[in-house]
Amino acid sequence: MVAGLNSFRPTMIIGYATVIQELAREQEAGRLHIKPVLIVASAEGLAAGEYHRISKAFDAKVGNLYGSTELGDAAFSCAEGWLHVNADWVVLEPVDADYRPVPPGVQSDTVLVSNLANRVQPILRYDLGDSVLQRPDPCPCGNPLPAIRVWGRSADVLSFPGRDGKVVIPPLAFASLADRTAGIELFQIVQTAPTTLRVRFNPAEGAERSRVWQELHAQIRGLLDKNGLDGVTVELAEEPPQRSLGGKHRQVIPLKIDLANDESGQS
Repeated sequence: MVAGLNSFRPTMIIGYATVIQELAREQEAGRLHIKPVLIVASAEGLAAGEYHRISKAFDAKVGNLYGSTELGDAAFSCAEGWLHVNADWVVLEPVDADYRPVPPGVQSDTVLVSNLANRVQPILRYDLGDSVLQRPDPCPCGNPLPAIRVWGRSADVLSFPGRDGKVVIPPLAFASLADRTAGIELFQIVQTAPTTLRVRFNPAEGAERSRVWQELHAQIRGLLDKNGLDGVTVELAEEPPQRSLGGKHRQVIPLKIDLANDESGQS
């Protein structure tokens, strides 16, 4: 891939966020030497610092694209870190678990989507499964289109048996722990049993794996204990984070998801 990109010298790159992250490392190492003016990351989320690092590596503007197979490109990021919905192309309706509308400023359980441009297969109020939050006030960037943030797929919520019933923890809670832990290049947490979590991660260059694991384990343990889940086991995996057959990287994989066959619509 590196040799091909060096030969082609693209002026714009669009791809999975973690693949672009890997290309940035190749650029930093001097093996890749391209000069795109725009980079668009999609399908996966990265820590805010990683977008800055990618931008610095390529000396290019980096945008974030939100879309799905059902919608195409539904929203694009602005300089303020929000995603602006292509409202003339799609309709996004944030709703609660009973499909009732939630007001701007309130995180939804899921989102219903309608494609206004697909004349072959109408898609109306399809449950996409993403939890979103719509900005309640005008975005400072000046774009008048609706602004949202995507907190993750509702299907990625981890459920555990607690002392007083089921305890659920959203994927963002675990992802934010990894973002706050120095020395992590790529992170993935897999629920292998109702009370077992397996943690896969790649340490950043120069980071000591054992030290990073000690800090990350303490962070995860603290989150679980805070939710009364002291009986959940957290173990370190020998294997690195895995991708689905389609190349996507999920940070959190609940017990019910088979990664090899998981190619949901979100892109």
